[in-house]
Amino acid sequence: MTFQQLSRQVLETELCTVCGACQLACPPGVIGFADLEPVLTEPAWTEADCGSCGDCLEVCPGADPATPAAEKRLFGRTRTRDERWIGIFSEVLAGYALDPGVFAASASGGSLTALLQTAMVALDADVVLAMGRDASQPWRAAPAIVRDPGSLIGTTQSTYQLAPYLGALRETMLARPRAKVALTGVACHIQAMRKLQAMDTAAGQWARDQVVLMTELACSSNTRPGGTRTIIEKRALVPVESVVRLRYREGEYPGGIAIRTDDGQEHRVAFWQAVRDLAEDKTHRCLSCGDWMSGLADVSVSDGDPNIFAASLGASTQAKHGRVFVRTEAGAGAVAMASAHGLLAITPVELRGLNLGLERKRNRRASYERSGTRIPAGPIPGYLEELDVVPDDRWLAAPGDATTPAWEHEEGR
Repeated sequence: MTFQQLSRQVLETELCTVCGACQLACPPGVIGFADLEPVLTEPAWTEADCGSCGDCLEVCPGADPATPAAEKRLFGRTRTRDERWIGIFSEVLAGYALDPGVFAASASGGSLTALLQTAMVALDADVVLAMGRDASQPWRAAPAIVRDPGSLIGTTQSTYQLAPYLGALRETMLARPRAKVALTGVACHIQAMRKLQAMDTAAGQWARDQVVLMTELACSSNTRPGGTRTIIEKRALVPVESVVRLRYREGEYPGGIAIRTDDGQEHRVAFWQAVRDLAEDKTHRCLSCGDWMSGLADVSVSDGDPNIFAASLGASTQAKHGRVFVRTEAGAGAVAMASAHGLLAITPVELRGLNLGLERKRNRRASYERSGTRIPAGPIPGYLEELDVVPDDRWLAAPGDATTPAWEHEEGR
């Protein structure tokens, strides 16, 4: 197995998640990224140079996230059909950060940031991997290695944009191999890290020994940078080169797109409008993804309001918070420590009602399962969605559209 096989089996079939795990796991370090595409950084590198090494393909979650095997290792069982989209968890809580700054900066209460702070102040984590912004192009997402709990506030908030991610841990792995690491991500990032932990390699051993906490955010689907560029140039009507700061969920919950330009002006775009724009710039892998959450993180978090699209249209009055899914012993310990250190407020909550992000994911997945195209494996082998597919634009209907939003019918059932 070689990088060339990864190219044939994953890249050419459009199943790359842009997670960056191949860059992290490659023993000689010859894999990098050209924008969103994994590439060989050594032009003369050949299949012969890879030899029998197939670490890049083995760690890749693009075609096979390997969820059942990871669940067996983590929980001693695989999920049931009733757990298809949520995964295995011990409890679900309503949570929000008690730090006023974190809470204000967050998209849905700051539970993940509070847990990452806890990892640093109570679980001996030396560094945290989170999604930040590119220093030279502040409108673009980029991984951030954070070494100070106070600096995590700069990465608080959802980022609706693809960027190579896990490869940012390679320098820590090589230069500070004993540093303890906590990270947050979306489903494909967590799946890749669990695959890495199962590998009998130096990188796999490092991931088993040094990663102390994994948290994840529920993901309806991610978006190429071009989706954000559309919002900036066609909605806010400002040149992308002039942007010095961008936040996706700024202001009164559920927030909206806040863009600051180099002339000091602030520009805003309604969140519901941004969601519709972002829907036009996604990859095949993201659209056909079979996971809302991986179910393999120590803790997973979704928005507390199950329909932030409707909330952006003024149809909800829920207070800002997150739903915190506790999965592993490490996750339970982190949540307990976060509460004990006054970083996280938690209360039990029931799971009920429609979740728009999940319904969009389920309907898209069902349409791809019936399409005959190559799609990533889901968490239950052989499972197929049995539903009447509702097109994505029906879920995102808004004022002025000719159709009634699909979520109005679903919530009224």
